[in-house]
Amino acid sequence: MSHENWFSRLTQIKAHEVATTLLSFLFIFILMASYMIVKPVRDALPSDWGDTSLALQWTYTFIASTIAVSVYNFFASRVSLKRLVPFAFVFFSLSFLAIYCAFSLGYNPTTLGKVFYCWTSVFSLFHLSVFWSYISQHHSKEQGKRIFGFINTGASLGGIAGPLLVILLVKSMELKDILLVTSAALFLVLPIIYLLNKKFADIENSDDAQTKLNPNPFSGFIELINHKRLLGIAGFIFLFAGISAFFYIAQTEVLADYTRSERKELLGSLDLITNILTILLGIFAANRISRKFGLSTALSLVPFATAALLLLLSCHPAVFLILALQVLRKAGNYSITRPAREVLYTGVDREARFKTKPIIDVAVYRGADVCWIWILAFLGDGALQLSLPQKLIVGAGIAILWGLLGVYLGRKHEQEEYQP
Repeated sequence: MSHENWFSRLTQIKAHEVATTLLSFLFIFILMASYMIVKPVRDALPSDWGDTSLALQWTYTFIASTIAVSVYNFFASRVSLKRLVPFAFVFFSLSFLAIYCAFSLGYNPTTLGKVFYCWTSVFSLFHLSVFWSYISQHHSKEQGKRIFGFINTGASLGGIAGPLLVILLVKSMELKDILLVTSAALFLVLPIIYLLNKKFADIENSDDAQTKLNPNPFSGFIELINHKRLLGIAGFIFLFAGISAFFYIAQTEVLADYTRSERKELLGSLDLITNILTILLGIFAANRISRKFGLSTALSLVPFATAALLLLLSCHPAVFLILALQVLRKAGNYSITRPAREVLYTGVDREARFKTKPIIDVAVYRGADVCWIWILAFLGDGALQLSLPQKLIVGAGIAILWGLLGVYLGRKHEQEEYQP
């Protein structure tokens, strides 16, 4: 009993929530590990491409993302939720197997590298969007504030396990063979989904997972246009993507003089540090910030801190300072902002969670990538020819807007939550 009380005090998870929370934790752990196995390889590629080529690659990624969410919405209109979620992960598993086969058959490695970059970028958002759609439908607003931060630490542990697994495997297999590991890992979530379906059904005494969504495959897009809250979340994602692009460009510029091997090793180390810090913040800070200071603070804390970091970087954009602040920004986003953002979806219906949410998380995000990368190309290589410090100052202004929107979304959510 004392052990249970200790665990509850640390995590704020109640006894009847422990089983589903730990299964959800393991679920996202496997998903993130499967992605982090290939992420350092993907991130090492763009420094060889240049701004224009990178902008084109992000454009292709946006197109692929839009097609992917459209296909997902089509199946979501025709397949029960109980089958939709596992189907998505089986599909991604088979897609990585197909890329592996293409490498093995000797197709052009440069072209395949860009295909790999594009598809991995789609996967990096899609798999977590499907996960959080599934999880948020089974939790109330109050539960989300307490539990989502802890669940999200599973992603951080997966982010540590993935690169470590690569280190162990890279000595005994070729780089392309790692795609097989990612493909196999995605199949491991299927029994977890089965157990969660059973436990959630027992707790809720509901057959929602068997039901189908609106048969209109475009209903997710229609709801996005007509729903103010969803438009607000889409705007939040758009501004978040902008800030990520400013940091990404800064990181790419300062790493241009390093070899691809050095970049991969350095970025892998930064991911490890980021995920350790995210775990600590996720366990000890995330849920307490949301409950004590409110969702507005949880959504705006990192954006306002990011604005300050960008202004600091503009004064001295040294390589290790940029990378260190990138770690702080990512850790804050993963541990505090991301769980708080997912709490917003506890206040919408299942249609929005399963059909509109992927549109926002994947298509809107990648569309924002395209928009911002071309804006940055215009600011840098284009007409304005701004220096890196000047671009970082512009980014600070974007971060302030991001934070203000977070305050607004958090207040609207809590006003609805506490209305009698």
